[in-house]
Amino acid sequence: MSKVLTMVLPINGTLIHLTDINDYLFNKKIMGEGVAIEPADGEVFSPIDGKVALIYKAKHAIAIENEDGIKVLIHVGLDSAKLDGKGFALYVKEGDAVKAGDKLLSFDRDFLEKNASITTPVVITESERVKNYDIDYSVKKSGLEFAKFYID
Repeated sequence: MSKVLTMVLPINGTLIHLTDINDYLFNKKIMGEGVAIEPADGEVFSPIDGKVALIYKAKHAIAIENEDGIKVLIHVGLDSAKLDGKGFALYVKEGDAVKAGDKLLSFDRDFLEKNASITTPVVITESERVKNYDIDYSVKKSGLEFAKFYID
């Protein structure tokens, strides 16, 4: 039986198709199924209820896991790991419980844009469990529902 995972937009900005970004691991959906965001600012919020399952050492990526074991990865910027955490500030730690809309991290948008890319993929890493999805590409404000993923 399918379950529906509803996501709220984690960053103010413009949604774009994963296949349109310049990163092989994301545009070929190797990292998972989802979207990318061109951020309007540098505040990142949780797209789902769950727990912080993983924070990358460079602070540029964070995964939230829901009660069904589905992980949503927010990867702030492309080629941003090389910054080694510079320009990023965390508001959570691994294991923390979060609700959709809770602040996870912030980043210096101008610094990131000058030194990497601000394009931010948001993907379900267990893409084999995604049977279908609906995405509203017109949503631009964080905290608003933008996607439903139908999960097995």
